[in-house]
Amino acid sequence: MILEIFDVEHGACALVTTGNGKHVLIDCGDNTSTGWEPGTVLRKRGITAIERLIVTNYDADHVSGYPNLLQNVVIGGLQRNNRINAATIRYLKSEDGIGVGIQTLTNTIDSLFNGPALPDNHFGDMTIRTFSNPYGVPPLGFDDENNLSLVVFLSCGAHRIIFPGDMEKSGWRMLLRDPAFVAMLSGVNIFIASHHGRENGYCEEVMRLCPHLRVVIISDKKKGFQSQETTNNYRLHTNGFNYFGTERHVLTTRSDGSMTFLVPATGDASVWLGTKAA
Repeated sequence: MILEIFDVEHGACALVTTGNGKHVLIDCGDNTSTGWEPGTVLRKRGITAIERLIVTNYDADHVSGYPNLLQNVVIGGLQRNNRINAATIRYLKSEDGIGVGIQTLTNTIDSLFNGPALPDNHFGDMTIRTFSNPYGVPPLGFDDENNLSLVVFLSCGAHRIIFPGDMEKSGWRMLLRDPAFVAMLSGVNIFIASHHGRENGYCEEVMRLCPHLRVVIISDKKKGFQSQETTNNYRLHTNGFNYFGTERHVLTTRSDGSMTFLVPATGDASVWLGTKAA
């Protein structure tokens, strides 16, 4: 399995290519500084269809490149927190204004992606498992986009990666009531930092439940957004790995740019390789 983390500044976009050649895109942010757009890049690489788009969060920075993706790539299926419908997403976004990415997403949820649940048995060496909180009035649920994030676990052999969207502390703590969620954390060795490394996305209780963690990856633009303040906190929970001859515990797109990880389906969790993305 190949995992690519793209530099989309204060946003999110990652591509997984499975051992049997399937493609899964997790979020679809873009980079306004460089003009990088997910659909354009995939098509240039000869990828004209993806089996699945997973949206972890209903904020613009996670779907700003969605219109471009629709124009360039066939999307086989959409996976999201479906405990909240398109009309409610539009209602929640109305307070701060709804961007074109979210507007386009909500317009297509019912028209393009209203079929049966997507099968998970055709991704070869990779499996997908997701968790989410319900929509509702606290403490029974959440009525904010961050704590309604879809938390995604990708497993390949002895390796497990978590994409938590913009989950905040209160949302993490509700998820920790689920024994199945706690069990999944125990196998995580690559952790994509919640909320782009902001302090409100850091939950020490969650990090303590990841004893095999090798590295935390923060997707964020240069300066600001509190991500610099959490780097040391995340570093304390990681075992580190060799990244181009240097032991690293935390990687950031603002400093390291886009990055690629070769994640083998066999071998123990110490046998994966980070490489510079093309």
